[in-house]
Amino acid sequence: MKRILIFCTACFMACMAMAQIQPEVKTVLNYDKNLIMGYTITYEYPIEDIETAVIERLEKEGVEGSKKKNFYAFKGIKYNYIWNKTFDMYVQFTGSKNAGTINMILSQGYDNFIIPTEDSITTAKVYDWLISLDLDIQNYRYNVAMEAHQEEYKGIDKELSKLEKQRTKIEKKIKKNTEAQLKFEATRTIVGENDLNVDTKKIEKEQIKAQKLLDEKHELEDELKQINDKIDNVRSDLNKKNNVIADLKKEQPKTNTLQKSKK
Repeated sequence: MKRILIFCTACFMACMAMAQIQPEVKTVLNYDKNLIMGYTITYEYPIEDIETAVIERLEKEGVEGSKKKNFYAFKGIKYNYIWNKTFDMYVQFTGSKNAGTINMILSQGYDNFIIPTEDSITTAKVYDWLISLDLDIQNYRYNVAMEAHQEEYKGIDKELSKLEKQRTKIEKKIKKNTEAQLKFEATRTIVGENDLNVDTKKIEKEQIKAQKLLDEKHELEDELKQINDKIDNVRSDLNKKNNVIADLKKEQPKTNTLQKSKK
């Protein structure tokens, strides 16, 4: 799991630098299987991330639509980032885990599609919007990576807490064992050199008890050492994970400039 998260973080950072944001105008497949001229852009991110990030942004901005077989239809919307009029927008996402393409066509209603080459103002705004999606995708991927690392951090911290509780229990047992040994030694039979009246059975029982307390002490000390070693390893993992999170925070994408300029 750790290797997977480290790999995902590395991929996240690499993809941020590799993203290609070059909008184009070309014919794209519309919902009625007609080739319609529209707008397109390709990003070097997994297609699922692209789709999720874009749809989440539109939903946050109050743009509601419905998903058809291979596209999203947003009808009768007012979306000033693209146009200050009411219009229909159709968005399609295609690609793989390595890269994804966004195809988009606009209509004034009743399939009265906008021809990008004949509307330079709208085309410029669409281009700006498509380019601005890069930061939305980056932020989505960043949040996914951050949440994954934070969840693993919580898991490691929980494991550390569990081990520390186990250590406390062992330390209490060691203390109890020490007290029992002190109490035993305080009342243990002492045999002198000239003592002829020795109760051998009692001496044997005391020796057995003494050995039992000593064995218990060694067993508890070994168990404590094992727990301390585990705690050291988990703390090391926790520090490493904390450093990964700190490094990832330094890579946090900036605020979307297009959205910021519209506020």
